[in-house]
Amino acid sequence: MQTIRDLGVKPEDQARSDIELDVQSYVWRRSTTDLYIRSKPGPIFYLLACAISFWLAGYIQQSWWVMLAPTIAFGMLGYLRIAHKPPEAHAAQQVFERWKQVHWTYIHIGSVLWSVVAVTIGWLEREPNQAVIVSVITTITFSTAASHAFAMHPLHARICVMELIVPSILLYIFATPNLQATGITLCIFFSYLLINVRTTIREYQKQIDVEVMLIRSRAEISSLSMTDVLTGLPNRRKYEQAWQSLWYRAARKQEVLGLILVDLDHFKRINDEFGHLAGDTCLQHFAQVLKRHVRRESDIAARIGGEEFVIIMPSCNKEQLVQVAENLRTDLQKTPCQLGTVQIVFTASMGTGLADWQSDDSPDLTFERIDKACYQAKASGRNRVVAV
Repeated sequence: MQTIRDLGVKPEDQARSDIELDVQSYVWRRSTTDLYIRSKPGPIFYLLACAISFWLAGYIQQSWWVMLAPTIAFGMLGYLRIAHKPPEAHAAQQVFERWKQVHWTYIHIGSVLWSVVAVTIGWLEREPNQAVIVSVITTITFSTAASHAFAMHPLHARICVMELIVPSILLYIFATPNLQATGITLCIFFSYLLINVRTTIREYQKQIDVEVMLIRSRAEISSLSMTDVLTGLPNRRKYEQAWQSLWYRAARKQEVLGLILVDLDHFKRINDEFGHLAGDTCLQHFAQVLKRHVRRESDIAARIGGEEFVIIMPSCNKEQLVQVAENLRTDLQKTPCQLGTVQIVFTASMGTGLADWQSDDSPDLTFERIDKACYQAKASGRNRVVAV
């Protein structure tokens, strides 16, 4: 039953649990989408920086095919990143995690490939000429971009920065004396970047926290607007949305859809004799009785008026529908509402029926047929079930 999944859980607690699931799902989707969008341009810029560096070094003028391998490697990597689209929004957490593992593999491959290009240029040139300067500047640019773009995953962001910049530092300091000063400069910048990553990560997390807070606020407001405060059941607004959606879905698939309308008998008399506070207590009592009989996850019970309730039961045949209504009616009659030392006995009249796909053209027509059955139950003496 959608109103209470566990009778030991309060409606407000269940609502909070549902909100937290929505929040967690949003965080998964947000971090995954950010990772996908921010990683797409990388291979294009890697290839562009490679072409400029090779041109300045004179490699392309000597033999144009020197760009063949980088073009194939970065081109294929770009295709893989773009083609590897994030999972659907409703996917499970495990699906998101597997997707991230694969996508991070593509990102790390790109970092390593660029590092190979930068190290190759430094090893071949061995002096601070234009080609080396461009490769150093682009290495700084790529590592800075990685520290900011991938802040949603701190560990991977740091690893990317290390993959991009550490090999060049080691080469310049220990293998190319003419580039030692450049290597030391890169080392200082690398230290700064690792420290700055922490700031970037905090800023990204603050942004997520603000968005999560807004989601929680909107969800709580929405939940309150869909819940009857007195009984904890969905209210008429929630019922109308659910009934419309379920009716049209069942109509398309020609599936069975049942409805029970409940009207508490002589409820005005209870208010007049015992007071409105007693009437409220009786409504809460009936809601608890109702929850004992509507247990399926697919079912929806709601309060749609003062003493009027409705139960939507998909995939339930006519006999099962009547049986649920009769069990509810009998239980209510045998279970008086305890108000201090006073026991208030009250009953309910009910109409039940299935959506008729031959004659019902809209959800309202189905409701009207079953509503007439409920009125017939009241007109026939009350405390009974009438099926149509």
